[in-house]
Amino acid sequence: MSSSKADAEFVSSEKYPSLLSKARRRQAMSTLRSSETLAKASRIIAAKSAELRGAVLEMVGQLEQAIRAQDWPGVFAVTHEIRGLAGTAGFGATGRIANGLCHYLDAMAALALPPDGAVASLHVDAIIRSTRTEDDTARHGDAVAQQLTALVARKLAEVKESARG
Repeated sequence: MSSSKADAEFVSSEKYPSLLSKARRRQAMSTLRSSETLAKASRIIAAKSAELRGAVLEMVGQLEQAIRAQDWPGVFAVTHEIRGLAGTAGFGATGRIANGLCHYLDAMAALALPPDGAVASLHVDAIIRSTRTEDDTARHGDAVAQQLTALVARKLAEVKESARG
């Protein structure tokens, strides 16, 4: 039996029956997409806004400690958390900058190379600043995120080129 056929039989086996009928799945998706559900979710997020912002600020403190210790797994873990929560907490640019740092650290790990401390520090500094100076962030956050993305692309291209040569 081929692997894909065995996989298909395994997935469709009685061990994993659907939890909901097709009609109930459609109904659930309709409910989740309804304007009433979306409005309720928005109200809940707004009510938790200060708590979410506080959580991001706490993570930024953890990120500062991790970068000082050059704890790259720690930097990645905290940055990953910031990336996921920042937008919901009202720190859109912070999330985009954290995403760039995650991408860079992930790419360097895949190449089995240590990250360039200056590249990581620039990102961390931008993350810190974007959470502490909201007026500047609103005006410059996207430009900073774009420039850091370009820096990461350039650094990764240099690393890959030197690996080939």
